[in-house]
Amino acid sequence: MQSQVAAVLVTHNSEQWITKTISSVQNQTQAPVNIVVIDDRSTDDTMKILEQQQGLSPIPFTIQQASSSARNITTRIASNFVQGVQLAANLGADLVVLGDHDDTWHPDRISRQCALLDQQPQALMVASDGNLVGSGALVNAEGTIRGTFPVPSDWQGITPVEQLRYTLRHSIATGGASMLRPRHFAGGLEVPKGWLHDRWWSLVAVVRSGMIIDEGIVIDYLVQAGQQVGLRTGNQTKSGASRLAGAAPNPVQSLRKLGDLHERLRPLAQSNQLRAQLSWVQLMRSLISS
Repeated sequence: MQSQVAAVLVTHNSEQWITKTISSVQNQTQAPVNIVVIDDRSTDDTMKILEQQQGLSPIPFTIQQASSSARNITTRIASNFVQGVQLAANLGADLVVLGDHDDTWHPDRISRQCALLDQQPQALMVASDGNLVGSGALVNAEGTIRGTFPVPSDWQGITPVEQLRYTLRHSIATGGASMLRPRHFAGGLEVPKGWLHDRWWSLVAVVRSGMIIDEGIVIDYLVQAGQQVGLRTGNQTKSGASRLAGAAPNPVQSLRKLGDLHERLRPLAQSNQLRAQLSWVQLMRSLISS
């Protein structure tokens, strides 16, 4: 039986790109059973375009306004994606493929990521790669997402503890190129304040021994000046607290993020060895290590 896949997009003032993005979702070789869009208070013609697309779509198409009013942009974006994933799961989706409002999906994206998750039925998440595309003459971009967020080439061969240690210090997934199995998250779907959804979900997937790293290119990732949250390379090279806590801007937030790792992530771990990595003692050792 083929998995039921829903596409989840979050939009904000997306009138320049959303038609092309939705077209790339609809033209998949394996079509989603639902398209779910969460709009974050757009003030341009995004909603008008979405309603037009909804009326024309051959695929069931649901639009909701974002329920989060958080001022922190990271928290609000994460909440929007949580809202979309939960709605998609409530509509019957087994798998949820995530998308940004300005990216273009390659036609085999859904079929490729579904096949990878079908090969590992206990996996929670697959993180694929994407081409970086600049927005006209204003922004130049080249290379791939994985070039910005490198992952060990032998990821599937290293131990779960080594995977967790790496993920605590490095971003390994971009939400717009990822697919989730939401019912396997066992309480880890809600994202703590101050965390990006893809950062938190990748940590949950790793501690539950369910992260697949895919080198395949599945999207064209638009790099443009107005992005609310774009590619950030700092986490990959920093050390100590800033890497472990996800580059929180101040010590209080860093400490709170360490608390999230200990209090919310640790209970989800699949083994005593993984739980030990999230003990206060081990976290503090990581905090002071280079």
